[in-house]
Amino acid sequence: MGREENRFGAAPSAAGYLYQARLALFLCIPHVNSGVEVEVSVERLDDVSFEKDGSPFELLQTKHHIDRVASLSDASPDIWKTLRVWAEASADDPSLPSRAKLVLVTTGEAPLGSAAALLRPRQAYEAGTKRNPKLAKEILTAVAETSENKSLRSAFTAFLALSDAMRSSLLSAVEVVDRQPLLTDLGVELEHALRLVAPAGKVALAREMLEGWWWPRICEVLMANPSDTIPVGALEAKLDDIRELLKRDALVADFEHAEPSDTEIAEYDGFRFVKQLHVIGLGGNRLRFAKRDYYRAFVQRSKWTREHVVLDEELEKFEQRLVEEWEPRFVAMCDSHPGSESNDSKLKQDAQEIYYWVETEARLPFRSITAKFLNVGSYHILANDLRIGWHRDFLSLCREESSDG
Repeated sequence: MGREENRFGAAPSAAGYLYQARLALFLCIPHVNSGVEVEVSVERLDDVSFEKDGSPFELLQTKHHIDRVASLSDASPDIWKTLRVWAEASADDPSLPSRAKLVLVTTGEAPLGSAAALLRPRQAYEAGTKRNPKLAKEILTAVAETSENKSLRSAFTAFLALSDAMRSSLLSAVEVVDRQPLLTDLGVELEHALRLVAPAGKVALAREMLEGWWWPRICEVLMANPSDTIPVGALEAKLDDIRELLKRDALVADFEHAEPSDTEIAEYDGFRFVKQLHVIGLGGNRLRFAKRDYYRAFVQRSKWTREHVVLDEELEKFEQRLVEEWEPRFVAMCDSHPGSESNDSKLKQDAQEIYYWVETEARLPFRSITAKFLNVGSYHILANDLRIGWHRDFLSLCREESSDG
């Protein structure tokens, strides 16, 4: 699909919905540890809404533009479609503007002197300038009374249907927050907001962990009937968990329950750690479990190294401890079979005993983690490099085998 064709496709709409959900998470952060029980929702009372005791105190409309060229002129569809929503809501419930802040969050920009520019939050103005909802009302009323834009006629009608006093009340509650980050840039903003949660160098990981928790929760509340909310208290608890996990000495086992694909499982058939297991007569589910543990340990260790969570020397020392635990067992097995042929069934059985020890008992800690997948998988990584083995003659039997691992 060409660029121009894609402009009118589903991507902008999809990005808009994703923006709502990601923005909701970002806007929750200031409410964390506030001592007030706040709940957030998406597509429930508005694009995003914040509630206390079941009553909304902040309703947000979001306008996301992929190309960031939108201008919030006085006749902007973004302005008027938003005002229609809030004008109709205020007509149904005249108390709404007095008890809730109405916020338009947009990636577009309000031109100097426009009604939108006059409705920014108070803290957005430099010294000598300020909010002016009264002038904004005059500008918008004139547009609604004179514009010939038929596509916005229903919005103009809804706004003009309010009394003059109600229009004043409505616009006093409205805040326009323009020039906001795009969907893709919100990640940087989230990381900045989380800088006090995570140790140095781990902010990106904290964001990944938080968003990994957030997206399933958003899906759940969107699918609920009636639509549901997410307590900010749940977010506080998750941030506490992340803070503990990311302490300098703590490690996060992201792949402890990861499942390799059937294709990845099949690719391991040519690896030397698999050959080692074939040599001692192992197959079936135990062979599949071995491949799974190899996969989990390999991708976990790779991620830790890539993100500089662990140092190469730490992994080397861990592997050395694994080798030293294996070595006396292997030597004892070899000593008990000094003259046995390589295909001797008792030799294979005793080799299987060493591997059974790895499967069931070998559990050495790696910093803060003592995990089966990391121990067993790391043993397979060592076996793949022929640094350890199960069969007495593993070096001669497997040295010539190629490995991509």
